[in-house]
Order: sequence, then C-alpha cells, then structure tokens
Amino acid sequence: MIAIFLLDFGGPEKQEDVRPFLTNLFSDHDIFPFPFGQTFFAKTMSKWRAPKVKKQYAAIGGGSPLNRQSKEIAAQLEKNLKKANLDVQVFTGFRYWRPSIAETVQKIVRAKPEGMIVIPMFPQYSTATVLSVFKELERAPGFSENKIPMQKVEWWHTLPEFVAGWCYSIKRALDSFDPAVRKSVPILFSAHGLPLSFVTKRKDPYPDQIRECAESIIKYLGGDNPAYIAYQSRVGPSEWLKPATIEFVPTLARRGVQHLVIVPISFITDHLETLYEIDQEIIPTGLKAGMKKIVRCEALFHTPYLIKCLERLVLQRLTKSRIPREAHEVSGSS
Repeated sequence: MIAIFLLDFGGPEKQEDVRPFLTNLFSDHDIFPFPFGQTFFAKTMSKWRAPKVKKQYAAIGGGSPLNRQSKEIAAQLEKNLKKANLDVQVFTGFRYWRPSIAETVQKIVRAKPEGMIVIPMFPQYSTATVLSVFKELERAPGFSENKIPMQKVEWWHTLPEFVAGWCYSIKRALDSFDPAVRKSVPILFSAHGLPLSFVTKRKDPYPDQIRECAESIIKYLGGDNPAYIAYQSRVGPSEWLKPATIEFVPTLARRGVQHLVIVPISFITDHLETLYEIDQEIIPTGLKAGMKKIVRCEALFHTPYLIKCLERLVLQRLTKSRIPREAHEVSGSS
C-alpha cells in the first residue's frame, strides 16, 4: 500500500474552536518568527483576535468548511485511484487543527505503507505554507524513526488541470454577465497576502508563482478580458505584498470599471478568506464605490478538476520512481 498524505492548515469547526485554532496559528514560527516569547505572543494575539474572528465565522455558518471539504477530497481521490487498481490509502492532516499532522503520521505508521506521497493543499509554494507543513511533518513523532520512503510535491500550480479548472470556474462566472459586457469584464486574481520581508529576505517564490499561474490561465482562457493581481488577508502592521484587494477594487471602480470577476487564485477550497473576506467585505466595498456587479469564482473544490490535479500528481510520482525502492524527494509538479 502507498500512503497519500494531504497536508493543509485546517480550520475551527465551531465557535469554541476559534481561540485554540488561533493560538496554534500564532505559534507557528515560520509565519510569525519571534526570536523569543512565541507562546506569550500566540496567547495574547489569539485572545485579542478571537472575538472578531468568531463573528466572521458566525457569518459563514459558525465554522470553517475546510475540514469537511478536505475529507471529501481525500475520500474521492482514494476512490478514483482504487478504481485504477492502485493500492493506496489517502490521509489528511492539519497544521493548526485536528487531525493534526502528528496524529495522522501515527496513523500512517500503523498502516505500514511501502511508501508515501506528500501533497500540500497549496498550489503555489511559500515558506509560510508549504515549508511550514513540511517542517511540522518532519517534527512529528515517529516520522524520522520509521523512514518511510517518501516523495514530496512542493508546488502544482503549473498542472494543465489546475489551469483548466480555473478557466472552467471563470467562464461560469463570466456567463452570469450580460453578453454585451462579458468579453470586457476585468478579471482580478486575489491571492492570500504575504509579508514583503518574506520575499526580500527569504526569497520566497510565491508572488512569482502567483503571476505565473495567472498568466497561464489568462492565456488559456483566451479573449480580451483585462487581468490584475492583488493580495488579501493582511495581519499586523508590517508591510505586505501590494496592491491590497480591498483597496484595489474601489480603485478600479474609480477608474470606471463597473463589472468584475474575482478569482481566489491561492484557495482550492472554501475559506473564511473567500466566504467572508471577499463575499462580505471586498465585494460590498466595490459595490459601494460604484461597481454594478462583482462575481467571485467558485474554488476548484466545486469544479471537476481538483481531483484530476491530485490524481495526476500521484500518478506522476508512481511512474517516475518506484517509491518502495528508495526514499526520493521531488520538487515541483513536473
């Protein structure tokens, strides 16, 4: 049996989960690199942020849909791979919630797989996402001792299914506009933000990969729709990647843009950042600034293409290297 391990951040499932989830998030040294006092910082920030974040989750149903959708992805992926006569088992583990990455590692070890393929649920690489979950995996008790032959995927935004999936979602969004304006509706790729220091000091490739996949999508989509990139979800006083989506959308309105499609390019499932931040903050801000209609594309989870992406990643690894013969790490999606 080959274990397929899907890594993600996870999310609070109910209101009482919000504060401990935030504590876990702010404890992550790879995102909030405090030289000392990380525990104090995490507890203080989670206490301060929890009331506001609870209200935001209450506005989208009380908790995050991420955990449920992650389980559905794992179940469908395993079902499809087994239909292809592959002896696999698909596992999920979360950086900040349950089941934790460490808990899932123990489950995988007990299953005694011949090898393991590790796929982060972040299409573009960043030290704040992919590196963080990889480090947590390596720290998990039992991981290094068991030496399960392994391949890692570090990014997969270049897959043709990834590009096709977003084109599918964008076309559905464009189809909701009047045919007279459909071909001229601007497309705004909104990615999760990142502190600017991650790029300048860590040489994080994330913004370059966001730009790369946005360009591929526009090229494949065809047409003459103008396209832009912006960043959302800033936390704290430090400088982040710009422009900020919530500021850029009103800017477009002031330039005379009346219709807009927003593509949450770094999110493959539904999140607080899409269901609340885009739908209930960014879109109303744009409408208030004078736009007539703004549509957010559905995440890849709601298209036929996400599972196809993951199937390709698994099959590529199984074809390239017989995992049981040796441990082997692979960077990138090709």
